[in-house]
Amino acid sequence: MKTVGFRSFALYILLFAFLGGVGWLVFSLLLHGGQWAMQPYNGHIYDDNPTITLGEIQDRDGAVLASTQEGRRVYSESETARRALLHTVGDSAGYISTSAQYTLRTKLTGYNLITGLNDTVFNRMGSTVRLTVDQDACVAAYNALNGQNGGAIFYNYKTGDILCKVSAPSYDPENVPEDIGENPDYEGVYLDNTLSGSFTPGSIFKLVTSAAAMEKWPDTWSSLTYDCWGSEEIGGSNITCLGEHGELDLSGALGHSCNLYFAKLANDIGAADLQKTAEKLGFNASLSFGSIEIAKSEAPLSGSNQNQLGWAGIGQYTTLANPYHMMVLMGAVANGGEYVQPRLTGDSGLFEGLGSGGSRRLLTSVQAANLKALMRSNVENYYGDSFFPAGLNVCAKTGTGEVGETQDPNCWLVGFCDNAQYPIAFAVVVEDTNNSLGDAGGVVSAVLAELTA
Repeated sequence: MKTVGFRSFALYILLFAFLGGVGWLVFSLLLHGGQWAMQPYNGHIYDDNPTITLGEIQDRDGAVLASTQEGRRVYSESETARRALLHTVGDSAGYISTSAQYTLRTKLTGYNLITGLNDTVFNRMGSTVRLTVDQDACVAAYNALNGQNGGAIFYNYKTGDILCKVSAPSYDPENVPEDIGENPDYEGVYLDNTLSGSFTPGSIFKLVTSAAAMEKWPDTWSSLTYDCWGSEEIGGSNITCLGEHGELDLSGALGHSCNLYFAKLANDIGAADLQKTAEKLGFNASLSFGSIEIAKSEAPLSGSNQNQLGWAGIGQYTTLANPYHMMVLMGAVANGGEYVQPRLTGDSGLFEGLGSGGSRRLLTSVQAANLKALMRSNVENYYGDSFFPAGLNVCAKTGTGEVGETQDPNCWLVGFCDNAQYPIAFAVVVEDTNNSLGDAGGVVSAVLAELTA
């Protein structure tokens, strides 16, 4: 009898396990069925002669970016537009997993749980997706990159619409290079630098250090002064600056982008407090954009010595920044400290989400106003308003991220337009160059000119 009882108990366990497995399978089918159906290994979807009709992808004005013609996926009529929008629209093989064509493939096919991928009177294949990007602005960004690698991303910080998103290196999806797997010029070509890249930030991180000073000394941060004479030993090794600026306050130090000022400021703030502010602003966090996990912006400062902390405070050492995250942070500064969720389509829930927690507030309204004033001063007094289209009241910060002795730095420009008609925030990084305002700023100027034409 004991044997029979034990066998019954074992059968009950197996039965419950079986029912649990079936329940989990059904739940997963409901939740992920579309993703399963659209995996890249399904040849009838992704081969040269697919049996599934994908719908059109359009830009914000209805320009066709991708469509299916005679069973073949074709892209914009302009080769430059195809290259500029490759990482946003996607490729026919499904290699660019952050693209609209890959991430929104369930919607593009019209898949549903009942009829699957079958074309029926209840379920017509080939649903159209309209993106928020402007094709001409993306072309302007790609042309302004002028063959250099990097990423450019712009959005409306009031509505959340991503207006321009370009990554390089790129290629023409209608004429895929035969040597794409071997040619070093195409290294990383399937990676969208705006979403999946992290780069040494250089001086754009000085905005984070400034915010940490405002957090620690809310009433006296603006009067903090330090001396700069070009080079100074801090923590046993020298920290150098590109100039000898004498005594500076924070506004002057940010305008001159003085390394010694911010190295000393970072040490007075302390590693724990600087990292705490950085994390409030989205660093060291797992961010997401819809179903896409964004590459982390990093500021791991725990255990750093004085010299390391000094370099971290100016955006070197182990700090890293992601363009999408920096764009959203700039949007928060422009928007009184609270960001608006970026989106790539007009549909709720598609390509949305910073994912850094429940609150969308990254800064207090006072801190945001202070940073805005500092960044506006940079453009008015150091970069020049004439560099950008007239009347936009651009607020910005350049950055030059050193990446080693074998190549030139990463050059950045991040900021926004303090303009009610054109509420645009941006982040641009250009790799292996030495002219932040000329190269990254040139991309910003070209895109803003197109968006405000």
